[in-house]
Amino acid sequence: MPFSRLKLLPRSIQSFQWALFQRSVLAPLGMAALLGTTGSLWLTEALIMPKAASAYTARLDLYLTHELGEYYDSFLRRAEMAARAGAQRSFDQDLLITEVNINVVAESDGLAVPVLTLAVDRRQWQQHPETDYWATYYSWARVWLNQPPGGSI
Repeated sequence: MPFSRLKLLPRSIQSFQWALFQRSVLAPLGMAALLGTTGSLWLTEALIMPKAASAYTARLDLYLTHELGEYYDSFLRRAEMAARAGAQRSFDQDLLITEVNINVVAESDGLAVPVLTLAVDRRQWQQHPETDYWATYYSWARVWLNQPPGGSI
């Protein structure tokens, strides 16, 4: 109803229509203003205090088959290179990885023997990216593979 006609109506009807106008127009505007400030507060909070990123440990098992007649020392160097490549690849592919645990296992005639374990965090790896520095070697792997020291596998 146009506002020019409100003056012609009795006072009680004018106040009733004014109340209807307030409910139909002002209430949604107030709600929009309330939601707008709440949204901006949420956005401000998200910018000031972002959610914490979750870091995790990458675990990798590498199985290497040793070649016929391959010396244990050369197999061990190949295992170290595989572990080094796995650690570097893991850190490069995912920025949330904080630590890498790699197990290198030798396979020979159906026998699986752990040769080394590499456990290193990102900061350590950046300072010194060498497998032999961070790896734990299992010296009994040579015996389990029926390999005398300096002999071939």
